Amino acid sequence: MLVGQRRNRIIELLKENHSISVSDLCEILEASEATIRRDLSILENSGKLERTHGGAIYNESNRINIEDVLSSREGKFLFEKQAIAKKAFDLLENHDTIVLDAGTTTYELAYLIGQSNLQLTIVTNSMIVFKELAKNPNVELIILGGKVRTNTLASVGSAAVELMQRLFVDKAFLGTNGISLNEGFTTTDMDEAGIKRAMIQSSKQRIILADNSKFNKVYINQFAPVSMVDIIVTDNQTNKELLNEFIERYDIKVI
Repeated sequence: MLVGQRRNRIIELLKENHSISVSDLCEILEASEATIRRDLSILENSGKLERTHGGAIYNESNRINIEDVLSSREGKFLFEKQAIAKKAFDLLENHDTIVLDAGTTTYELAYLIGQSNLQLTIVTNSMIVFKELAKNPNVELIILGGKVRTNTLASVGSAAVELMQRLFVDKAFLGTNGISLNEGFTTTDMDEAGIKRAMIQSSKQRIILADNSKFNKVYINQFAPVSMVDIIVTDNQTNKELLNEFIERYDIKVI
């Protein structure tokens, strides 16, 4: 059963029964406890259910309704995004101050941080990332205020940018819609580009998390040239010759 199918089935079971236990879900869906708990965490962050001790209940109100775009992207390149998140997690050091932007790959990194014992200070403009990390008492959180894009649940605009410009962090972990040798890192939304630009300018080390589907794509808003970024973390399916071009031309580190 595919990831999306399994999560849809969980919601169907909750609609039918209102509540269900992790053990029952493991048996019905033939999945491990770790897999089911991960599914429940992601579904809770999308507002589709509420976690309980040992299970979940259906969220009748669907308080947080993540846009169709984000929901549909959730299962795309999931294994690649999880692999990228694991590599990025290895770049973290205890007591780091970092910034995480809004996106599915940065959410995967937030999930790993949420399960860890690392003591970190984390700045984010993502409501979803914030909700995941709020469960970890070792993490000090700073949420960037401002206008919230209902389609991504990310805060953007002048208020978010101005606050970010007053902060200084060790590392920035950012997603991107497109990566190009010449046009750099691009995204579809002007406001998203603005907050990403501020995050990069406020960081000592700039790290882009991108699966293979993002390469050789250019969108309307550039938020950084390749020369401004220190590390690209990607998956094993990304074209090696292309990655070597990035390394040779910009002396950038690729993981």
